[in-house]
Amino acid sequence: MSPGYPVKKIRLENSVRPAISEMEPNTNWLRRQFTRWTRRMRMRISGEPKAKSPDWFLDKFAAQTFEDPEEPLYQAKPSKLLCGLKLAFDPTQPGHYQWLAVVSLAILYNMVFVIGRSVFWELDKLITFWFLFDYTCDAIYLIDTVVHMHEGYLEQGLMVKDSEMLRRHYIKSHMWHSDLLSLLPSDITYFWWRPGTCSETSLPCPVIVRLNRLFRLPRMWEWFDRTETATSFPNAFRICKVVMAILVLIHWNACLYFAISYSIGFGTDNWVYNNTGEKNETLSHQYIYSFYWSTLTLTTIGETPQPEIDSEYLFVVADFLAGVLIFATIVGNIGSMISNMNVSRVDFQNKMDGVKQYMSFRKVTGELEARVIRWFAYTWAESGALDEEHVLASLPDKLKAEIAIRVHLDTLRRVRIFHDCEPGLLEALVLKLRLQVFSPGDYICRKGDVGKEMYIVKRGRLQVVADDGKTVLATLSAGSVFGEVSVLDIAGNRTGNRRTANVRALGYSDLFCLAKRDLWEALADYPDARATLTERGCQLLRKDGLLDETVFQNAQTTQQSLEETVHKLESTVEMMNNRLQGLLTDVGEEQARIKQRINKLETRVVQTDDEESDLDDPTSSDNSELRSEVAAGYDSSAFKDGRFSAVQVPPMHYLNYPARERGHSLTVERSPGLLHVTPEPRSKSLRLKRFHKDVSQ
Repeated sequence: MSPGYPVKKIRLENSVRPAISEMEPNTNWLRRQFTRWTRRMRMRISGEPKAKSPDWFLDKFAAQTFEDPEEPLYQAKPSKLLCGLKLAFDPTQPGHYQWLAVVSLAILYNMVFVIGRSVFWELDKLITFWFLFDYTCDAIYLIDTVVHMHEGYLEQGLMVKDSEMLRRHYIKSHMWHSDLLSLLPSDITYFWWRPGTCSETSLPCPVIVRLNRLFRLPRMWEWFDRTETATSFPNAFRICKVVMAILVLIHWNACLYFAISYSIGFGTDNWVYNNTGEKNETLSHQYIYSFYWSTLTLTTIGETPQPEIDSEYLFVVADFLAGVLIFATIVGNIGSMISNMNVSRVDFQNKMDGVKQYMSFRKVTGELEARVIRWFAYTWAESGALDEEHVLASLPDKLKAEIAIRVHLDTLRRVRIFHDCEPGLLEALVLKLRLQVFSPGDYICRKGDVGKEMYIVKRGRLQVVADDGKTVLATLSAGSVFGEVSVLDIAGNRTGNRRTANVRALGYSDLFCLAKRDLWEALADYPDARATLTERGCQLLRKDGLLDETVFQNAQTTQQSLEETVHKLESTVEMMNNRLQGLLTDVGEEQARIKQRINKLETRVVQTDDEESDLDDPTSSDNSELRSEVAAGYDSSAFKDGRFSAVQVPPMHYLNYPARERGHSLTVERSPGLLHVTPEPRSKSLRLKRFHKDVSQ
């Protein structure tokens, strides 16, 4: 080795090092891209959500996610047959929607190629190719049956995920009929009817036995409905769906035309397909001519060959009728879809035309008319003339508030008063905000005007100008708040509720307007936020020397005393309410006791009446004895010297007074003698003694 070798080696390394250093950034960039791609693919396969940086503002005010309840009905159970796989699929998840798209492609494949391969024998010769697609679609059908069987459904607003309940719901829905029919192994006929054996002399091809695969069409309609609901361009999707339906109908009609030409005989007349000739024997010409004939017939826009036999006439008449009915409906739907796509533009244009006609009728100046037209143009360019209140009117307040927070997130994040406010207050304020658009040079408020609103700048730039209209005192941008001083009613404000500055729009500006009444309604239940806003208003007034501290302090003291008085009154009212509740409880108990006593007295009176009725009964033995004794005494003492003494006449009510029936009312009108009747003793001996005493008198 020569002594000069190390020197050469060092020189070589020095020459290579810059090239390596230049390649290192590219290598690092490729490594980072590869790592990012592998991470993205792993997350997509595993279904893990993409990690997002936390947002304190959204985390504070947005709705929080929650886990499913612990009830077994709402929890997915691992399957023993499928190695612990949980057989429960949420139809609201994006993965389920993507799976429906795959199933729809399999259905569309069978819809198009099964009928096409049945009549065009050249298509059916690629046996291996078609077998691969056929049984791939069958595998998709089989997996979809398992998925469809274990799709979750809502019960009491919660997603049911119990496998047994899902299978039971699937059987009750009668969707299993079409799924089962689409899975019938009709390909068994291939053992007797070999594929690839059909030709121009033997049609249809054996693949026609797979037409039962079309029974799964409801899954495609489900994907269509999901897509139409989820997409932001529903009218465009509807048009694409109608176009696809038209193409499928024309395709099926073309296949039927070719099959009827075969049954009648190729080339037998001018109406059927002529299969003679090198060009006519090719698959492309056969299908294109059939498709052309089908298009002309169904759309009725072109001349077709004249039918010659009855069967041809019948088929053409049926095609014409189907074309008139189906395509008239389709064309009408497409027209309505296209008109719906431009309905907002038409409404906006009508409004603008109405304003133009009004300005022309009232002889408005050209400058003002130009400003109005520019305002219309700006409104359409920025928002498409959307009426947010009308669009969101069908949503509940919670969702409307959350949408407004996310839509106006950048503006609300800059507003300082919203940083520390409670979520409920923010929702209340956001729902009360009204968007207003001001043109360049418009004054939002002037100094000395009565303040009825406060403003939050959403977009644009505003200028606070002096009374001369030229001196710019300050510039306001998005997120700025002004006008809150005049709507807060701060005691000691030397200007009252009037504006303290002139605010002018520099360009087109979008402002949120919050009315004074709405603000105080929202702050009524949030005293801390009201105190914060009041303190900020006081700082602005002190800065301009417009706050009378003495009046402010007195008002604060008065307000505190009023608050204390109100608090005491509330406590007193609460105490009196408690005492009243106690008194009402005592009265209720006393009333219940009185009712019990009355019931007992009524029972005793009824028993006494029963006993007296038994004693006064003229058929009883005691009463008969009493009557005989009274009669004997009457015979011995009443008649003296053949004369009857009126004084000695026995009281007739002792003898003939009838027994009172139970339930009979003893009123004065019915029984006047009762007013003069002395109470009788219950004992028989006492009654006899009293009778003899009366007789002796």
